[in-house]
Amino acid sequence: MTLSLFLHLKTLHNQVSCEYRDHKELIRIPGCIPIYGHDLPEHFRDRSSISYDLILRLSKRLLSLADGFLVNSFSEIERVTAIAIEEEHGKKNTPVYLWLDNQRPNSVLYVSFGSGGTLCQEQVNEMALGLELSGQKFLWVLRAPSDSANAAYLGAENVDPLSFLPRGFLERTKGQGLVLVNWAPQTQILSHSSTGGFLTHCGWNSTLESIVMGVPMITWPLFAEQRMNAVLLTEGLKVGLRPKFNSDGIVERDEIAMVVKGLMVGEETNGIRQRIRELKDAAADALKEDGSSTRDLFQFGTRLENLKRGHQTFDGLITS
Repeated sequence: MTLSLFLHLKTLHNQVSCEYRDHKELIRIPGCIPIYGHDLPEHFRDRSSISYDLILRLSKRLLSLADGFLVNSFSEIERVTAIAIEEEHGKKNTPVYLWLDNQRPNSVLYVSFGSGGTLCQEQVNEMALGLELSGQKFLWVLRAPSDSANAAYLGAENVDPLSFLPRGFLERTKGQGLVLVNWAPQTQILSHSSTGGFLTHCGWNSTLESIVMGVPMITWPLFAEQRMNAVLLTEGLKVGLRPKFNSDGIVERDEIAMVVKGLMVGEETNGIRQRIRELKDAAADALKEDGSSTRDLFQFGTRLENLKRGHQTFDGLITS
């Protein structure tokens, strides 16, 4: 019941205006026995409290971030509740997949700056107009803008990121792109046959995911070691393109459109796609039973066990 309550809390909060304990009618939680407000957990008793506000915000994040839930229960106790949760939340990403299913192979540019990367308002405008100007299909994970140009971690909370887009953008690009708010199932999107490019902040996890899925990149580093990763991808491995920033640290719309078209349909794209396919195959080989990563991990474990037993040191050990 508690999980269903947390997932339903945003709706319940909007439906009931008074304190729950003062609500005279039964409260209906999906898949649960109707209860009165005074039977809700104690942290729900004061809606103006810090604890209630925290629970409410956490419940909203659960809805947007979680792929699933592991619950300490069993079906005979809460079968109806489990079915209700599955029916209401189990297919939350279906529109994304349906949209991708309707696109041509390798035709969609996926745009995401990781779990917390944000852009400033000016850069959000230029990004939107650049994507529109490119004429290429796109799937953009949008967060509310920050105050700095391209180095902030986590944008403003409790605001609608879509409200920061240029006027009329969503209407004009309705057939061209799809904008998701705050989060998307990244590995599933990168593995989809319609995804042909990834505009990424070059975080190492995103970089590896793109390589393993064989998706070429537009590198847009924000902070930490991401600039180094961008150099590796564009100048070393040559599996991506890097846009140019102006003197104010902004990538202008024309530059964005040029780089997007260059990656998706330009003269360089065949060579880039060939190299990323080779890296994808190399990544798969590394994970085979006799692959380099498998061997190194086994060697690491063996040496660690020997170290615990006092048989040898870790001198010279390098893993991949």
